[in-house]
Amino acid sequence: MTTRRGVDPDEAMPLLEVQALRCTRGRGPDRFELVVDRFALRAGEITAILGPNGSGKSTLLKALAGDPQCAGSGSVRIAKGRATLVSQRPLAFAGSVAHNAAVGLLGGRLPRALRSERVGAALARFGIEALANHDARTLSGGELRRLALARAMVIEPSVLLLDEPFDDLDAEGQRRLSFDLRRTVHETKIALAVVTHDLARALLMADRIAVLIGGRIAQIGPRDEVLRSPASPDIARLVGMTNLAAGRVAQQADGLARIELGSGRIVECASELAAGQPVWIGIRPEHLKLDVGRGDGRPIGSARVEAMFDDGLSTVVELAVDGGTFTTHLLSGRGLARRLQPGDHVDLVVAPDQVHAAPTVSAAAAADAASQAETADGAAPPRSLQRNQAAGKPA
Repeated sequence: MTTRRGVDPDEAMPLLEVQALRCTRGRGPDRFELVVDRFALRAGEITAILGPNGSGKSTLLKALAGDPQCAGSGSVRIAKGRATLVSQRPLAFAGSVAHNAAVGLLGGRLPRALRSERVGAALARFGIEALANHDARTLSGGELRRLALARAMVIEPSVLLLDEPFDDLDAEGQRRLSFDLRRTVHETKIALAVVTHDLARALLMADRIAVLIGGRIAQIGPRDEVLRSPASPDIARLVGMTNLAAGRVAQQADGLARIELGSGRIVECASELAAGQPVWIGIRPEHLKLDVGRGDGRPIGSARVEAMFDDGLSTVVELAVDGGTFTTHLLSGRGLARRLQPGDHVDLVVAPDQVHAAPTVSAAAAADAASQAETADGAAPPRSLQRNQAAGKPA
């Protein structure tokens, strides 16, 4: 048996575990508190950490790396090896690219030949071996980012922490780096945590998603589970489920809930939610369809086309729905994408199993549910633990 990404469950052991972490920074109105009850990074897996600006994503990475500025109560432990953090703005030291990559090994007892072998392998892993003798301070932004990753990997960490690794890279650079990181995790079985604002990039890479809001982990779980079943509307927006509405369950029959929205519009959902229960619903844009008679789902009423945006690959269609805005995607240059115009009226359909519905809950109840999710996600502590140490950090 394997996981979605081909990781043997026996290999997916927790390499890093957090318990009862509390970290406070700043004072007065600038005070920020990070609170993480349980959190684990597993061997051979990539965890994407998502959240709005100011939610504590970078602070969490620094705490995991043992940054003394993020010291607080609780524990951050690793089962073996060490953790290294690659910062959002990596620096180049004076000297060659090879010398920069070897910084984490200098002063140690590693034989020169083995040190050179490790440096060469790390540079090759990230495609910059041809630059080994170049002055590191002349590198482009993308090359410098790859050098920082090679410098981190040369010390053979068990846990790699990346803060916005795709900043300043063009689309092709992001694509190549994503595949290189994916391959690195597969080959080395390290645990990787990555903070990024690029949702598409995070979803391409991630095995698991952790959503951080207001210094708390609001939801954590397998990638597809978080995408399909976000725990709140705020989380839904962060993971791309942008078509949201409030309503109540008008009828429940045989696992199909008929949900009446505020306007009277009916949306059917594959759910056991009880009749009369107030709920919110979410539909991903790729699951909302314009009805062209192909039986793509159940009808949910009409809408008016407000705007269309075409990037040459897909056409984003904004729809006026009951005083709000829904979004769907069409393939550019074909069918409806060529015929539709702003102001047109269209009929909408969606499959019931592609509608997410959840009870409307208070903020306190949502926080309690998030805490329970952290506990459920955490694994039992490894038999042999040692205090986490930041290592190989270039900046």
